[in-house]
Amino acid sequence: MWRQRLARRAAALSRHVRLRSDRPLGIGELQEEVQRRTESIFEQTLAPLNKQLLGPLERRPFAEGVPLPFVLVLGNHSSGKSSFINHVLGREVQTTGVAPTDDGFTVIAPGSRDSDRDGPSFVGDPSLGFGALRAFGPSFLSHIHLKVREGLAPRGLMLVDSPGMIDSPGAHRASPLSDATHTRREGNWRTSERGYDFLGVTKWLAGRADVILLFFDPDKPGTTGETLECLTTSLAASEHKLLIIMNKVDQFVHIHDFARAYGSLCWNLSKVIPRKDLPRIYTMFLPPSALKDRPHARSAADASPLAQAMKELEGTRDEVLRAVYLAPERRIDNLITRTHDEAAMLRVHVVVAEAARAGLVSLRNRFAAAGGGVLVSAPLAATYIWLEVGATAQQCLGIASLGVVGAALVAARGRHALNVMWKDILSDEGMDELFKREFRAEVAESDEFVNALWRRVRSPLQRSLQTLSLGGLPKLSNADLDALNNVLQTELPALRRLTSPHKSQSAEPGFVAAPFDEPSR
Repeated sequence: MWRQRLARRAAALSRHVRLRSDRPLGIGELQEEVQRRTESIFEQTLAPLNKQLLGPLERRPFAEGVPLPFVLVLGNHSSGKSSFINHVLGREVQTTGVAPTDDGFTVIAPGSRDSDRDGPSFVGDPSLGFGALRAFGPSFLSHIHLKVREGLAPRGLMLVDSPGMIDSPGAHRASPLSDATHTRREGNWRTSERGYDFLGVTKWLAGRADVILLFFDPDKPGTTGETLECLTTSLAASEHKLLIIMNKVDQFVHIHDFARAYGSLCWNLSKVIPRKDLPRIYTMFLPPSALKDRPHARSAADASPLAQAMKELEGTRDEVLRAVYLAPERRIDNLITRTHDEAAMLRVHVVVAEAARAGLVSLRNRFAAAGGGVLVSAPLAATYIWLEVGATAQQCLGIASLGVVGAALVAARGRHALNVMWKDILSDEGMDELFKREFRAEVAESDEFVNALWRRVRSPLQRSLQTLSLGGLPKLSNADLDALNNVLQTELPALRRLTSPHKSQSAEPGFVAAPFDEPSR
């Protein structure tokens, strides 16, 4: 059956490739095709296996994804997020100011008319693709809302604004470098401070965003603990679509002020990004026309000795804006990347889970064989003694009874050994040992991609094994593993090749996604 499904998908993809040779597809058509193919892969191969083995993937229909490309905007309080959003949208949608203006997430989407929806109404609508956020509880639902606006400049994408990240005075906060499990044992401070899991929500949004902008401002260049924690947890798997921005550089009067702030930001980032080469930091500022809360920005910038440098930084701002406007095109790559990431995570999960099951079955079979051998050998020995030695019937019965006792002792010893082995498997060290044994080639080659997958899979796998228990681990069939390998080695590379000619093209001017209040699905 699985071979037939793979053959049908391969034939469909082959027909599409032939179609593509006759007429190049536009970005909109290509996005629809990739969406359809990735949905098929998820629903036919990944979701059933994930459900059977309680895998690490989100349990929801893949088709319930966010219907439009979107840009997630994060950053410290007063870093200029709302002003930037208004500048991109071409109209004042978000309130700006020096003081915190919003304590929740705002999803801004294009539509045929202006309308607002509160969290329960917005998240509860399955056609809008944010239904999984219900898992963060009713407290969070009061901290998210939807703004649909007509006449937005980029009509084919959404922007998601976020509350500014600040450290509450005197609040207990673990170091961004501390062990995450230790932090959880100390108590869920992330939930207690905001009333909901802010970093968990941010991680969910970041995983589905097509572009992520992380804003810093000169006054607090990375010193906010929540911002640094966000980098290490929520954004750890999203670096490929993350732009780090030091905004408001027009506030500097002297070059040494700029150098100090830039150096401070680099220093803080180096503590949470374990690489010698830091990612690029986009230094930019908004034009004075976009800064209604700073009416004297132009005169201050013109009077600054850095005025000429400020003009050069306008090019950096254009790069950031270009990344935002190309979010619909990046969504094509992100759909494939997300599917590949989910398939790779699931493969690590099922391979290690199968290794655990196989080890337990092997140990159980050894003890079962030993117990059966004792149980069978005792009556045979009694019969031999009765026939050859001439022992009494009572003596032979006693010898046979010893076999039953011996088999029971072997069975008890087997149960104890299985329980010990199960506890070892569920420990961090036991899980790591299984992973290293099953992926010995990747570990020997220091394959960081597989190691990073394991860091994300280990905790969910431990929870899954605990839930399934000793006797509930299903067997992974060769057909299931072949289907999963086919997704990673054949289907997704074919999709990459299908989309590669479009990587250098921008979205065609005529491409406009369906308005958010009129879903295309």
